[in-house]
Amino acid sequence: MSRNAGAREAGAEDAPLARTMPAQLAARIREKILSGIYPPGSALRQDGIAAEYGTSKIPVREALVQLRSEGLVDIYVHRGFQVRALSRHEAQEVFRLRLAIEPAAVALGARVATDTDRSLARAALVSLSEALSAGNLRLAGDRNCEFHLGLIVPRLQPVAEQVLSRLHTLAQRYVRLHLLAAGRVRRANREHAALFKAWAAGKAGQAQRLTRSHIEETRAELAQVL
Repeated sequence: MSRNAGAREAGAEDAPLARTMPAQLAARIREKILSGIYPPGSALRQDGIAAEYGTSKIPVREALVQLRSEGLVDIYVHRGFQVRALSRHEAQEVFRLRLAIEPAAVALGARVATDTDRSLARAALVSLSEALSAGNLRLAGDRNCEFHLGLIVPRLQPVAEQVLSRLHTLAQRYVRLHLLAAGRVRRANREHAALFKAWAAGKAGQAQRLTRSHIEETRAELAQVL
């Protein structure tokens, strides 16, 4: 599981919240941003968040600064922290960077994956498909990240995992928007299944091409929406 995926699990609503750990606050706030509970452009009031979680404003501020470093939050003079707005420019950059890194990393993953790696990726695919089919886009975002990162075999490409984990976090709100259109959930399930089949069979070239086309299609359709 990726670092960010682990942080999201730690941020589940039923997890204990340590007042002295801004990382746990960041996980809770991150979850609400990615799920749309805190919509783009909305203000993040430190006193309100502190009251909600029964803590002081100091760890809240530290958490918001962390989320700013992840690209999910902006800070403005006299206005404070706000959820970063969605933009066509950011989406294009995020997906351009994914295209530069992810297809080749997936191809390498297909060449070196063990039976254990394939079992983990298969389980991630099943969880992702179930979340998408149930219309649970909040959970699907996390599962989508886990599936795609599983294909690069992160234990052998730790730097690629760190970079792609950050990009997938930034991409998650855009992917959610992309999936709202009719028919796209079914298509996403088909594309993921075809990609996993090629990858699990060790067909590195085909897996690389399918990864590239999957990312390119999403980027092109988002450009129209945004």
